[in-house]
Amino acid sequence: MNLVYKTKEQVHNRGCEAIGKTMGELAASMDEKASGKKSKVGDAWESWFGIDKNSIAGADLSDAGVELKATPVKHTKNGISAKERLVLNIINYEKEFDKTFSTSSFWKKNQLMELGFYEYIPGKKWQEYELLKSVLFTYPEKDLLIIKQDWEKIHEYIKTGRAHELSEGITMYLSACTKGASSKSVRAQHESLNAPMAKQRAYSLKSGYMTYLLREFIFGDNEDSHVRVKPFEEGELFEWQAPYYTGESIVRDISILQNTSLENYIIDSLKSYVGKTVSELARQFDIEKDEKGKYPKAINAMLASRMLGIQKDLEKTEEFFKANIQVKTIRVQKNHSIKESMSFPAFDFKQLVQENWEESTLRDLLDSAKFFFVVFEEKENDEFVFKGAKFWSMPESDLENTVRLAWQQTVDTIRFGVQLSFDGKRVTNNFIGKSDKRIIHVRPHASKSSYIANDKNANQLPTPAIWTNKPTEFADDWMTKQCFWLNNDYVFEQVKDLL
Repeated sequence: MNLVYKTKEQVHNRGCEAIGKTMGELAASMDEKASGKKSKVGDAWESWFGIDKNSIAGADLSDAGVELKATPVKHTKNGISAKERLVLNIINYEKEFDKTFSTSSFWKKNQLMELGFYEYIPGKKWQEYELLKSVLFTYPEKDLLIIKQDWEKIHEYIKTGRAHELSEGITMYLSACTKGASSKSVRAQHESLNAPMAKQRAYSLKSGYMTYLLREFIFGDNEDSHVRVKPFEEGELFEWQAPYYTGESIVRDISILQNTSLENYIIDSLKSYVGKTVSELARQFDIEKDEKGKYPKAINAMLASRMLGIQKDLEKTEEFFKANIQVKTIRVQKNHSIKESMSFPAFDFKQLVQENWEESTLRDLLDSAKFFFVVFEEKENDEFVFKGAKFWSMPESDLENTVRLAWQQTVDTIRFGVQLSFDGKRVTNNFIGKSDKRIIHVRPHASKSSYIANDKNANQLPTPAIWTNKPTEFADDWMTKQCFWLNNDYVFEQVKDLL
């Protein structure tokens, strides 16, 4: 099949014709043997447009200037979501070294995309996945300002020979994700830098950003001419100027982003509140105590929102949601310690032992996530004072060394049998503890401990536990749900500069 598309409107209408078809139908003329194991859906999408598998530097459909991307969605209890980040093109550190944003490989290849959204359902063969939507996409004006800032930040690492220190968490919407079968997938940095080999990475749009697009525009009721869903009528052209999302946003005047970054604007906006007590801030923002004389349980999170002009959840603002930023309010006690460690979602024992580190849930979470720490410090009168805030992501060196080894030890413990011991009152195990000083540790993530089969607070082990003094009612291969925790002393080290 040799199809030629001269305009972006023709490309989009062709994409819309595929809606409702399976990937197997789109791949009818595709040479499956030439397709990689992980790229068959993407190759099927390209074959629908008459494109053979390629690795060209520019857009797939060069005459129309449109790149083709197929990406999965999933249905969750919170609504439709992106299954993963949208991976774009591989970053060649040597070639990107002297580029500007407008001459970069990212902009050259991904300025305009036809996105095919298909539904991922576990257990289905890739040929059975159904195409739900085809969208002609370019970046809304406000998003583009932030994406440019993200690119500049990535480029600064490349330009200064620090590509080996890159991580997804340093940026907001556009990230540099690892791309390769293993840690051996590396690339050289520019010859003038005398820098070490760096992990192979690709430009990508974060999953939070993609989920936002799905819920607001692609499957939602909002419209933006940068996100074209419906087919074009004859003579209709793709117009790129349109209003952007007008829900609760931190930046209400986009001209602000022409002179400063989003991160700097947020931090600067909070400076005038530094040194004020929780009570003073609560009065300023009309947050009252209850009949027992106590502020709401989430008072610190509420204050973080109010200080940025947000009435609801800061994580649900346009900017934080798109960038997948997790807000963590931190209370530093008088003795300069943090009482609680930071928990992550519970893991499934069976799934965990099937993962490899490069594609593991924990690595993906810590590499891609950006945290916004909002810090309050306890004073002598038991009052907490706002000390400031900072954006933080885990350094590559911590992630790939200490955390990786701790993760592998956890996997091995589960795979070879968790050691459980009952002393008549409680059950202990041999998972990594906080006292092991490994940045992360493992402990329960359930309302109650349980070692009963099929209990809601328990999870099944892939290998029976190695028990000492096991009660008869306890199962051999079930134990209380567990999760990884970020050590509180490690978190303190990341925020102590604000104190």
